This record gives sequence, C-alpha cells and structure tokens, in this order.
Amino acid sequence: MTTDPHLVVEDRFVPSQANWRESLFTTGNGYLITRGAFEEHRAGETRATFINGGFVTPPGELPLLGAVPDWTGLGFAVDGEPFDIQERRPSGYRRVLDTDSGVITRTVLWRGAHTGTVRVTFRRVLSLDRPHLAALEVTFEALIGDVIIESQTGIDAGIPSPSVPVWVPERVAPDGSSGGTSSYHSIDGIHRLDLTWRVDTEIPLTYVQDEVHPRVRGVASLREGERFALTKYVSYRLERDGDVAVALPPPGTDFEAVADSSRAAWAKRWQASAIAVDGDPDAEQAFRFAAFQLIGAASPDDPGAGMGARIGGFGYRHHVFWDMDIFVAPYFAVCQPDLARAHLAYRHRGLGGARRKAARYGREGAFYAWESAGTGDEVTPEWSNPLYGEPVRIWTGELQEHITADVAWSAHHYWRWTGDDGFLLDEGAEMIVEGARYWMSRIEHEPDGSHLRDVIGPDEYHIHVDDNFYTNLLAAWQLRLAPQVISRLDRIRSGAGATLLRSLGVSYDDLASFVDAADRTVLRRRADGVWEQHAGFFDLDTIDLTTFEPRLHSLYDLLGEERLQSTAVIKQPDVLMAMTLLPDESDRTGSGRANWEYYEPKADHGSSLSLSFHALLAAQMGEPDLGYSLFRRAAAIDLDDSMGNGAHGIHTACQGGLLMTALFGFAGLRLEDGEPVTEPRLPDHWKSVGIAFRHRGRAYDVEVSR
Repeated sequence: MTTDPHLVVEDRFVPSQANWRESLFTTGNGYLITRGAFEEHRAGETRATFINGGFVTPPGELPLLGAVPDWTGLGFAVDGEPFDIQERRPSGYRRVLDTDSGVITRTVLWRGAHTGTVRVTFRRVLSLDRPHLAALEVTFEALIGDVIIESQTGIDAGIPSPSVPVWVPERVAPDGSSGGTSSYHSIDGIHRLDLTWRVDTEIPLTYVQDEVHPRVRGVASLREGERFALTKYVSYRLERDGDVAVALPPPGTDFEAVADSSRAAWAKRWQASAIAVDGDPDAEQAFRFAAFQLIGAASPDDPGAGMGARIGGFGYRHHVFWDMDIFVAPYFAVCQPDLARAHLAYRHRGLGGARRKAARYGREGAFYAWESAGTGDEVTPEWSNPLYGEPVRIWTGELQEHITADVAWSAHHYWRWTGDDGFLLDEGAEMIVEGARYWMSRIEHEPDGSHLRDVIGPDEYHIHVDDNFYTNLLAAWQLRLAPQVISRLDRIRSGAGATLLRSLGVSYDDLASFVDAADRTVLRRRADGVWEQHAGFFDLDTIDLTTFEPRLHSLYDLLGEERLQSTAVIKQPDVLMAMTLLPDESDRTGSGRANWEYYEPKADHGSSLSLSFHALLAAQMGEPDLGYSLFRRAAAIDLDDSMGNGAHGIHTACQGGLLMTALFGFAGLRLEDGEPVTEPRLPDHWKSVGIAFRHRGRAYDVEVSR
C-alpha cells in the first residue's frame, strides 16, 4: 500500500511499543500539546497535556513543563466489563493522525468475555484556530448483540509530572449536569489556571463532584445496529494569558465543525511549509510529520514559551537547548517566520538570566543558559542522578559556552531571511552585542592569539578541551558581527546604534577591540586543510567504528567517558557543523571535502542531532544519495523508535534537521547576493521536490528538479 504523506497510521496495537507511540501521536496547536495516550487508562501509560511556557518547579526539583489537568480521559465498560485493549486484545484496531487537520482518529472493534461486539471510534483535536480549545468525540456502535455502555469522563488533576501532580485544585464546581469549571494553582504558586469543560450527548448524565477528578457519568442501552456519541469540549487559560477568548463552542456544536476550522488554520500553515517529493511518499511523510510536530509545539506569540528538546514527553523536562537555535529556528525563519520571531523573543526575554550567569563567573555581557526554562536562568543539573552507580558531574551548563554564539547565529539568520529591522532594533542587536561582550571577557588574550580554554564543543564526548574549533569560530564571528550590527542600526534609525552602546556601556573603541580579538582567534589546521577540532585532537587514538557494528548502543555506553577522552570518536558533527553554519568564515583556508573525509568516519551518531545534520552535510557536499541514506536513518529515530528512547518524546532537533536537509540540502536553498537561489542535489530516485518558503515578506513556491 502506498504511503499517504499526510497521514501517520498505526494499524495494530503492540503493547511493547505503546509508550513510544504515545509520543508519535502527539499533537499540538502552539498553546497546548497533548501526548498520544489512549482515552481509556492503560497500565504503564504516560498521560500528559502541556501548556507552552507553563514551567513549574516542584519542591526540591528543577523547573519542568508540568502536565496540566487531563482532558483526554474517558473510561467505559461494555456489559459491565471494563474496556481495556491491553487486557483483552481487540479484533480490529486502527489509529490515524491526519496532519491536514491535527485530528487523531482511533477505531477499535472489541468484545469482552461475555459481551456483545462494539465498534468504538475516538476522535480528538487541539484546535489550531482556537488554541485554548480541545475537543474529544467518542462514538459507540453495537455491532453484534445488544449492549449496555457505562461511561464516565471529566477533568483529572491527579496526572503526575512525571512523578507527582503539580496542579492543586482551588475551586471545582459543576455547571449543570454535563460539565463544570475549575481553578488551580501550580505547586510552586507561580501560575494560576482556569478550566471550563462540557460534555454533549443524547443520554442523561450525572455530575460526580470530586476535587481532583470531577466527571460525569452516563448509561446507554444499545440494540444491535444502534449507536450514540459523547463530545467533550475543554478550554484552558493561564492567568498570564490575560483577557483571551476561551469560551466553549455553543451546546450542540458538531465535532466536525471544530475539526474543519482547525483544518482551515492548518492549511495556511501548510501553504507556507509544503515540501512535496515527487517519487518518494515516505520521505514526504517524514518531512510533513516533522513540520507538523514543530509547528504544533511552537507558540506564535508567547515570549515565555520556549520549545524544549523533546515534544510530548518529559525528556529533559522540556528545557530549551541550542536545538532550537541551530536546528529548528533556521527552518522557521524561511517557512514560519512568526514562529522564529517568537523563539527569539524568548531568547531576548532570557537576557536577564544570561547576564546573571555571566556575572556568576565574573564575566561581562550575556552567557546564555545551556538549559533554560521560564526565566532564561541556567537550569542544567550539576550532577547526574543514576539508578545505579555514583553520580557524575555534569559540566555542560558551565562549559558548553557556544550556546551564546548559537543564539546570535539564529538571530542573524532570521534577520537575513526576513529583513526584520524592527527585530534588530528592539531585540536582536542587544543580544548579539551582549554576547560579544561575554566573549571579550572570556577570551584569554595571549601573544600567540586569542584562546578559549576549558570548554565543551558540540562533540560532547570530549570535555575540558582548549580552543574548540566550533566555539572559537563562532565566537570570533560574533565579535566581528557586533560592530556590523551597530552600523546597521544607525542606518535604520539615526543614532540607534550609539544609543544601544551607551545603554550597554560599550564604546566604539571597544568595538574595534572586538574585531582585533576575533582576527587573533586561534584556529588550527593541517596542511591539507583539515581543521583541528580542539587542541591535541589530531594526537588522539583512532578507532575504526565499523568494528563495533552491528550495535544498539553508543560508544559512550560501550567505552565509557574516560576512555573516549583519549579517542578520536565524536558524538556528533563539530568542525563540519561550524563549516556549514559559517562557510565564508571557515572555507578561507580549509577544505570542505578534506574535513568531511576526516571527520565523517569518526562520527558515532551518539545523539539524535547527528544523523540529520550529517544528511544535510552530505547533500551539500554533492553526495545526495549518501545524504538520503543518513536522512532515512534520522527519520527512523522517531518514526520507528530506532534509538529506543522514543517514549520520552519527539526529538525536536532531529525533526528540525530533517527539514533543513530538505530545504538547504536536497533543494540547495541559500542566499546569493541577498536573494534566494536553489542548487538541487536530489537523490537519484527523486524526480523533483516542491518547497514553499518566504524571503523578506515575499512568498515563494518552487519546484526544484534536476
């Protein structure tokens, strides 16, 4: 059967895959994100709905995006036997995610030990055009024999996040017999949440008062061939959202009407994000799934709602990493610029936290958090908390300093593609200059050049290294960019650059010293043009990774951290990534081909970030078929759970990397003299690829062929 790129289909229930598929069937609308747990409770499930930006700090823990009271739960019994497809396997099963509308439809044929046979159809949607609204419809049909259906559904505040509930009921009250209203505060007292819900159905309902789980119950007697439906509408509003429209649809509103309005809103997003592959529906499905998940997880207008490294799960506690700046924002900038702009607003909102972090280390400017939550302050744990063995010191929050330049690169990339001078005036220039100030106070200025010692580069297998190529190259680039941005501000508005410099305590002489430090930054290379990843990397032991194949574990797991320090095995691209992000800076005296041939065989792909970026690199190197092979492996991380950790949520950076591979790799999209051009590098079996993108306010819809 030919793959429909618009659908994600599960045609049988496999209990061992259920937790991963909860992540796979995650949906979002920019405000709400709901994990794909079943409506009926299942042993071992992780049930969660998140509100973007709703970070909560449980006592004694780090902040996390807390699961709000659940709207999806619906339990029922057929002729007295609880419906449970894990306990009693269904005779028919199909679940479909329609990315055109965001609707998930699940159909189950089920018969208990002493019951008739029923067909149950579940449909749910997070409305894209009304982002505070969630809707659920369940239809029961008696196929063989008469049946009695007893059902109950409501709002459950007892959902853990992930170990304890984080929302405390304040007021729970009925609104007639079919729904109610509730108010909650977060366990740390930071947030207040209001919730309204209603169930529409033809059968009589009884309201059950319960502070934690208010619900309604109903009983229906169905003769063979008869059916009935329940439709539930729920609206969420955090107090910080202000005065927004969160009213429920009028009683009697058909679920289809909500789905249709969501479909219309998605159509506008898809018009700006289409990637159509002629000759490969599986690849098109992977691109569309990636775009669906990223768009649904990104808030278009909330600067406090950063996108976490996992979507639809508790992986990394939904903390925001460089993943957004390097893997996702580049795609958003060219296809969904409002979402890129919202992310950069989050970064600007986090400047206070970045400044506090720099000051903590006795430095100036802004040192962005490796992991951030609601405020922009550093929330990376300092120690691991393993089930077995001794805790291990986590250095990334202190030493993975390239995050500061990653934020600047993201801001500059957005401005290049959108021409949004207002962003540069209001937020972008300040972030770029404050990051440059940090680098000036961080650099060790010595006779042989400018050094950045004791850092961790993108290759996280090697820690406490000196002069990491990626970090040094991007820091030098940011130091050069700062005076250019100030000059741009003065061209946009007379005196704007000088005003910003005064507010930051920076002089024009300081800007000149930025450039001097950048020009003296240490970058080491061999005679053949291969850049050294960090000081001493060329002297490390070389390991043939093919001797470890086949394997299910990374070299970190197999060899351990201490042994890896002495080997030339890398977790993910480092030098190659820097050369891709800043080709004009890195290709002056280095060879792209030589660096690819040296570093690509050393990549362990121990991170979900690695394969997709290598796919992009291979395509740009003129190896599209190799790029395609890497792309398929990257897509399998979430679509097939090839890394075995899909239960913790969709890998955000991997999905962004797939879309970058399509646009900037296979289609060859880039700017040349300030204008967009394409340079196709299509896999052999692709006839063409259609892409939609925007540049400086103009929409493009281009078919790229050989």
